[in-house]
Amino acid sequence: MHFELASDFVINDTLKPHVGDNFRVAAPGLPLHQCPDTGNAIYPKIMTTGSGNGIHEPAFFAKIVSMTGKDKPKVVYIGTPFFDREDKFESGTKSFRAIGCRIKRLMVAKECTTPSPEEMRRIIVDFPDVIVVSGGNSLFAMLRWQSIGLDLLIKEAALKGVVLCGGSAGCGCWFDTMQTDSLKPEACKLSERVLTELSAEERLNWSFVRISCMGYLNAFCVPHIDTKGTNEVARVDIAKKMLLDAQLESGMENPIIGFGVDELAGVVYEHGKVTIMSLGKRKNGIGEATCHILYVDQRREVMCIPLTPNTGEAATLEELIERAMRSVEALQSPLDLIVSEEISISHAVHRRGVSGAVDWGLIEATAPVVKTPEADAPLVADQLPPLPPPPSHPHQRTPSNLLYSPAPLNIERIANDMNAITFEERCATPPPPPHTHQRTPSNLQYSPALHNIGRTSEDAHGINSCRNDHDKVPVGELPPPPAPSSVGLFHQGRMAAVVEQHNPNLPPLFPRGDLPAIKVCNSHSI
Repeated sequence: MHFELASDFVINDTLKPHVGDNFRVAAPGLPLHQCPDTGNAIYPKIMTTGSGNGIHEPAFFAKIVSMTGKDKPKVVYIGTPFFDREDKFESGTKSFRAIGCRIKRLMVAKECTTPSPEEMRRIIVDFPDVIVVSGGNSLFAMLRWQSIGLDLLIKEAALKGVVLCGGSAGCGCWFDTMQTDSLKPEACKLSERVLTELSAEERLNWSFVRISCMGYLNAFCVPHIDTKGTNEVARVDIAKKMLLDAQLESGMENPIIGFGVDELAGVVYEHGKVTIMSLGKRKNGIGEATCHILYVDQRREVMCIPLTPNTGEAATLEELIERAMRSVEALQSPLDLIVSEEISISHAVHRRGVSGAVDWGLIEATAPVVKTPEADAPLVADQLPPLPPPPSHPHQRTPSNLLYSPAPLNIERIANDMNAITFEERCATPPPPPHTHQRTPSNLQYSPALHNIGRTSEDAHGINSCRNDHDKVPVGELPPPPAPSSVGLFHQGRMAAVVEQHNPNLPPLFPRGDLPAIKVCNSHSI
């Protein structure tokens, strides 16, 4: 029996029971066909964007045409997500009309306009070089296509090399799952009429849902990830919650990957590899439009990592995911996680992408989370009990502005260790030989980010460990300091500098040789 809506302006009650339906026609991420003899694989050719009419941007449109290998490709337009509205057909085919393409329109939103199976095959499989899917109501389109067999005809066309393209609903429909606003009251054919009849409260009273799709790309797609819905909820926030819920339900051993697409970002999928394109700023005006990898890490935090667009490089989705995860692991090195009052560690980890660029638009300012040895329940740094008063010993480390570090440093209570260790215990080695020009700056402290260093470079350079001797040598008689070693300095409770230069004549300070180099930085500019 074919699925059909009862009216042109009531959708929620009809669609909601089908949110959990399975609409996949392909094994997620696998080739559509692989020859057993030669091993040659056939993947679909897809060009899609975050916004509904994004494919008509000149750069994106030129890419679609080039993927067909023809100057004037034949086009089939499927407007099912927009309920076959005439105005959407005109705007959705304007660029193809401008270059003289032959265009056929497939209208299947209603039973009375749906052609016979034979005619649908001729239109979808035999005729086109390009299939364009409009934006709109994704859940309705999936239901309608499945009920009339159009989803299988589209797969057959993809096997023949027909290019699949679209934006918004025409973006997410090619993935394994997607985030959609299909249940909002105005997501119907007569949306303008519905909006005039709704109160302001009713317009906000709806929720995003996660639905399955055709399954060509093995990821959870989030179109428009840099925008809010008409319910004033940020799509990225709901995507993170959806991803976490789905991951916990399926188990951490089966990773679920999210793939967010900004409004002005494009995704090219060809020969099983992905290329990211961008047309400029994100919708919120902060940062360059791109795509984002979302995943749940072992601490059950959802990471959102922006990818570098316009490199021209094609990579498999698995390779992009691996790079995104490696970029986070690199930032979680103790040498890169600098804690200060101005910025939290979670900011640094979440905001950096594969390119190292800061993604200020997607990440909210959240306090880092730690676990205490007394209880398993996580605590927010602001809720931790106050630190004990500083001891009277002049050489004990007690910076009052020290925040607690999250899981990457594996530190339970860093401040307790610092209060219990004296300066002499930290440098429990024979004192350096006397030097006539010993450097004894009174403001020298040790950096908590580099707390695992057994001996600082003070001893190697002959710096007196006892600060009380600084009066013995006039400041004017001090020679220029020797080449510094890689050590972090605290000045007045803040990170003052991290020097990347290392003296090759000194023994290594770190047990590992693969730690990343650190650049000179300032806590106010991190």
